Amino acid sequence: MAGEIDPSELLISDRDRESTVTMLGTAMGQGRITPVEFSERCERAWAARTRAELLAVLVDLPGAPPPELASLVLDVSFGQVRRGGAWPVPELIKIVGMGQRTTLDFTDAVFHVPSVTIQVTGNLSTTRVILPLDAEVDTDRLELVAGSVRERGWVPRRDRAPRGPGRLRRLLPGTPRDQEPPPPAPIFIFLGRATLASVTLWYPRPAKRR
Repeated sequence: MAGEIDPSELLISDRDRESTVTMLGTAMGQGRITPVEFSERCERAWAARTRAELLAVLVDLPGAPPPELASLVLDVSFGQVRRGGAWPVPELIKIVGMGQRTTLDFTDAVFHVPSVTIQVTGNLSTTRVILPLDAEVDTDRLELVAGSVRERGWVPRRDRAPRGPGRLRRLLPGTPRDQEPPPPAPIFIFLGRATLASVTLWYPRPAKRR
């Protein structure tokens, strides 16, 4: 199907590699692997580019892979699904239920990856995505037949680069100058193919100076 992606081929981040090295250190401390094996596997982990390459160094160890590497599949046919609050965001979210009504609120979400892929294949579905501040969105690979992508809220202008969170923080009153700016919002990549489906993107209003 057009827009399908193999999760094993998703590119990984340095944070993913760090999580894997931590798991290898735990395994060595438990005597499951030797210091030599730990060193060799760490080299492979840091050299890995895809999820499959990274998980290969953990394949014979007990325990699940880091949670941010596991995909989230939402499949509730003609039902409602909501994710909100401080929920951990994986790198791949699949919306597959026919007639599914989905709300993904990323306002207070916890991100471990630089990009989040949202794959929409549920026909007759409606998806509402509440984006974090300064989020970048790519919908070029999302094909909605007899459907549409709508933008609501404080939609950013397309003729200028988005204002970075560090710059915004420096403009806000009462913010210590030596305080570290928050990490940039991840890039949201939408892909997949669905019929009679809609995706609504809600952009937050930037904070105003007093």
